[in-house]
Amino acid sequence: MKRKSNYHDTYIEEILNMIDERLKNNQEVGTDITFEVSLKQHICGDAARRFQKMHEDFIQKKDPYRCLNKNKGKFLADFKDVFHNVDQCQKKAEEFTDRCLKPAVEDFVNRSLGPDIIGEMRTSEEFSTRTSFQYSVLLDLLSKDDFKKYQSFISSYEKYVKKWIFNKIVRHFPNGSTTFEEQHLQSCVNSINNAIQKAKTEKCDNLKSFVEVVCQKLVDKLVISQDALGAFMILNNADQEQFARWLTECVTEMAQPLREKFKITDIQTKLQSLHVNPQNELFNTLIGCGKQCPFCKAPCEAGGTAHTEHFTSLHRPQALGTYRWSDTEKLCIDICSSLVNSDISFLCIEREDQPHPYKRYREIYPDWKIPPDASLQASDYWKYVLAKFNDEFAAEYNAKPADIPEAWKEITKEKAEASLKESFLIK
Repeated sequence: MKRKSNYHDTYIEEILNMIDERLKNNQEVGTDITFEVSLKQHICGDAARRFQKMHEDFIQKKDPYRCLNKNKGKFLADFKDVFHNVDQCQKKAEEFTDRCLKPAVEDFVNRSLGPDIIGEMRTSEEFSTRTSFQYSVLLDLLSKDDFKKYQSFISSYEKYVKKWIFNKIVRHFPNGSTTFEEQHLQSCVNSINNAIQKAKTEKCDNLKSFVEVVCQKLVDKLVISQDALGAFMILNNADQEQFARWLTECVTEMAQPLREKFKITDIQTKLQSLHVNPQNELFNTLIGCGKQCPFCKAPCEAGGTAHTEHFTSLHRPQALGTYRWSDTEKLCIDICSSLVNSDISFLCIEREDQPHPYKRYREIYPDWKIPPDASLQASDYWKYVLAKFNDEFAAEYNAKPADIPEAWKEITKEKAEASLKESFLIK
């Protein structure tokens, strides 16, 4: 909708595919066909109303009568110039630059800026590898030591991490920083000037064919509006040689107002208009599928999104995933690796809260692999977090506080950080 283009049937198809993908990756929700249909109707119904507005706005913008009225003054001025044999070269060069080239250059910069930002962020240590990224997020949480942030990170993992990435990008690119825009702007100016020079060497019968050659030379780089181009071609009797000279000058002058616009536009606004969303791309690259362990909410470490089996080597106390003992309602401090090696059962939401043995967890969560190992313990990092915020987690999850071992209460913030470094092999 932000691109203000017309509606296409593939938009709803893409939304349906996204819903199918989410349902497929969240099988523990336990949906049936009635729920699926209702969900799709609700989401697509909301989207359809928004797309209807987008379509109506587009039709109004492209309405022939409205476009004719919009260009009425220009057509009249062009007609007078032709009638009185006035030289149109400078005027037409300015018009072609403002209406056709300038919007195309701005669009090219916006299409290029997303990958540039992603590449720049990947050069920093925090975004260099999946391990460094996860370590940085958890270290940042530890430095803030705020329960609400931990709770948001656990319960809304994807949303929290994407917002974290967004904030990092905003801090990395201060307002007024236009290095990438300047590179692409100069590249466009050079490409346009080269296209003009090449068009001058070809035999063009009139200005229309000259402009068509220029556009053809730029087709791999710039997307020039055919509506604007069509309006420009009407009642045009400019001399092509003089037009080429003036066009070269206008293109040079075009660059400065664009530089100023890029400079005063803050990074948040720029991120909203990009064709490639940097925070989404960085999340997919560095986090992967974003799935969390159904018991402790630890994120999947498989990488990418194409894998069929999820796993994590760093399971957490299950209290962080809202699990509590059914007889006491106290939060559970055990970790998944030891529980799947025991004879204990969990209350299965998918089976109307009926007990189900941890050992047979794959009957409920077939896409998760949790190797049984009774010797494994939670890291000191998560022991510290649960020990410090035990009461807060209990209140948030409507449970009773966990029975925290005394040794956990003695873990300091410094020990938690050391544990984090050990877990992610950070020296």
